[in-house]
Amino acid sequence: MMNEKIAILDLGSYKIKILVISLNKNNYIDIHSKYSTFSSGIKKGNVVDIEKLSEQIKFCLSSIEKEINQKISEIYVGINSIDFNFLTFGLSRNIGSYEIEEKKDLQNLINLAFGIFKDNLKTNKVIHFLNSGFYLDKKNYVENPLGLRSKTLDINFSFLSLDKNIILNYNKAIVKAGLNIKKYFYSPFATSILSSDQDTIEKGFTNIDFGFDKTCITFFENSKLLYSNIIPIGSNHINNDLIRAAGVNKDLAEKIKLNYDKILENNFDRSILIGKDDRKISSEIITKIIDARLEEIVDYIYKNILYCRSLNRSARKIIITGGGAELKILSSKLSKKLNTDVEFAKQTFPIKNTEFNIFSDYMVCLGIAKLIFFPFRDEIKGFSSQNTNFFEKFYSMFLK
Repeated sequence: MMNEKIAILDLGSYKIKILVISLNKNNYIDIHSKYSTFSSGIKKGNVVDIEKLSEQIKFCLSSIEKEINQKISEIYVGINSIDFNFLTFGLSRNIGSYEIEEKKDLQNLINLAFGIFKDNLKTNKVIHFLNSGFYLDKKNYVENPLGLRSKTLDINFSFLSLDKNIILNYNKAIVKAGLNIKKYFYSPFATSILSSDQDTIEKGFTNIDFGFDKTCITFFENSKLLYSNIIPIGSNHINNDLIRAAGVNKDLAEKIKLNYDKILENNFDRSILIGKDDRKISSEIITKIIDARLEEIVDYIYKNILYCRSLNRSARKIIITGGGAELKILSSKLSKKLNTDVEFAKQTFPIKNTEFNIFSDYMVCLGIAKLIFFPFRDEIKGFSSQNTNFFEKFYSMFLK
């Protein structure tokens, strides 16, 4: 794929973004074109109006194609539906103290795992199928079991999936815009991979993506994706609280939210607290409204960390991303609650064109690019096979 232009589409609830990139011979990303527009026809990561969404995609597409003077026909797509399902379970195989073989031992467990998933979630489509850990004789963790001897082999499998009807709705909107879909990606997974280097992934961390209408939490331990969940509360809920409780309009609510850190420091333009009919808005009321919502979000995050038993493991390092990450008070509250440092994502992916803030604005697209060019080693790859009658796809742990 060297020097080949690829197009990546990020279907967010707040904005739709397209990025056209290529990988050069020095393994740097070249940016050829970018475009974003406010979302329409999509809410909480699900399609609510196919016509509106399709038109918005077309609008982005026409601008991109004009700039690069090239027709785009295929696209990689990042989605972040509130209905994403994360499932993990383990399977065991008796080896009998022989050497572990790929086809005989690993492939049988992979096929069995996928078969169990298909039998129990018939209406779901797998977006990511991951190896979440190998264990020999029930207790010895290994990175690659091939060729090793043991009595038993255990593998933990993780599935990120979505209802087929939700995917079909996306398919219709995207195809209607004149595009063929190469592959779907779970956006929080892509963002997590982008916001961390290899050392961070190996040591373990938690990525909190504070978005428009939801907050995504993704945990990594020992280089493995441990868990991911979506909380149906985002930065827009703060705006709605201000509109209802403080009686401000939409634009003023956004301005107050973006200046909230300055309001707390009493270092802000007083005019932003003047509402309709020159009515002054109390900063104390603003603080109560926003703090109550932030405390709720932090409490949800804390409960998810406790659920994963990650308080003193992956939650020792928190990386925060998303548009709502600009609220410094959120990272401060998280740091205090978890008794750890909260960092903002740093650019760890080599991008040649840095004349604009491509990293923070197009994190999902760049995360997908990283997964395309430098695949996550624990993702179990799928490919078509005419000989497989039982599965839609055949999967392999170490497919080259």
